[in-house]
Amino acid sequence: MKLKKCLYNRKGNSTPMTIALILGLLLLICAMSEFFRLIIIVQGVRDGLTSAVITVVTTNYDEAYHGLREGYSGGYILLGEHWEEKLDYDDVYRRLDVLLGTKKMGDYHVKIQDQGYEYRLSELEVKVINAPFTPENTSQNLEASVMVTIEIPLSFGWKLVPPLTMNIRTRAAYMPKF
Repeated sequence: MKLKKCLYNRKGNSTPMTIALILGLLLLICAMSEFFRLIIIVQGVRDGLTSAVITVVTTNYDEAYHGLREGYSGGYILLGEHWEEKLDYDDVYRRLDVLLGTKKMGDYHVKIQDQGYEYRLSELEVKVINAPFTPENTSQNLEASVMVTIEIPLSFGWKLVPPLTMNIRTRAAYMPKF
C-alpha cells in the first residue's frame, strides 16, 4: 500500500527535469564562452598579421617609387640600361613576435601562458606580387599576401578534443595617392 501511494505521489516530479535543464544551460554557457574565446584569439592574430603585411608593402615603397611617375607602382630598380624587379619580403615572424608577444620554440612561434600555451603559429607564407612593368596596365598594384597556420588548444573538453587548427590569410596592396 505504501509503495502504491509512493508511486502515485506527484510531489518532486520536476526535480530531475530542473537539474537536467540547469546542467544543459551550464554546458551551453561553457561552450559559448569557449567559442567567443577562440574568436577573440583568431581576430587578434588576424589584426597582427594584417599589420605585418601592411609593413611588408610599405617597406617596398622605396622600390616602388621609381615607377610612380610612369603611372604604376611596381618594385623595380634601374640597373644600367634595363629595369630589374626588386622586392623586400621583410621579417614577418619577427614583427608578429613583437606585435603578439610570441616566442620562437622549434618550428612554432608560441604565445605562452601559465598552463602551456594560448596558441602557436607555424607555416608562414609571404607572397609579394609585383605590379607588371608596363604603363598600360595600372589595374594590378604591388601586393603582399600572408598566410599562417594557427593552433589553439581548447579549454572546453579537458584535452579530449583536439586543438583548433586553421589558416589565417590576409593581404595588403600599395596604391599611390595621386
